[in-house]
Amino acid sequence: MKKILILFMLMFISLPAFSAIDTWVNTNPYKEYDKAIKLERVHSAFYDKDGISIEKNMFKFKYSYKEGNPYEYIVTNNTGKDIILKGIDSEYHANKNVSRKSHWTRVNVRYLKYWQTYIPLVAEYNGVRGDIEKTPYLYDFPKNYKLKEGESLRILAMGLEMDKIQTITFIFEGEKDDLIITF
Repeated sequence: MKKILILFMLMFISLPAFSAIDTWVNTNPYKEYDKAIKLERVHSAFYDKDGISIEKNMFKFKYSYKEGNPYEYIVTNNTGKDIILKGIDSEYHANKNVSRKSHWTRVNVRYLKYWQTYIPLVAEYNGVRGDIEKTPYLYDFPKNYKLKEGESLRILAMGLEMDKIQTITFIFEGEKDDLIITF
């Protein structure tokens, strides 16, 4: 009986570590989110070079503010031809990036450190509202996405750094070399 209990505990402890990498466990494919964002905007920045313009907006959650910061990236193709977004790489985001890394398990662990988690009705109320609020920001980053001339792509991300503005790296397919933009 002890062996079964130990095996069960090892499986329970190691599951989040394995699911952060394995695609068949942690698959949340990219979906384009077309609804308006009703959160408070904290920061905005713009990038415009080589015909590619990127707008970055950072917001603040109402209910999930202890778990991360929501970001919105709007990528617009003004190059005069179709381009392919091969992928996005990030250091510390909950979304799965091009190298198949994700930190989504840390989002759930963060929630367990606060006292509101352990009060029955408060935990359910805030937890459900927080899950509804953060769900659009947890989808994987797009891979091999064809961006037509004049088309825009909206990407939502959840950054896990609470005290600074994070950057991500866009990797576009080029004629000779890949175009890499860190913004």
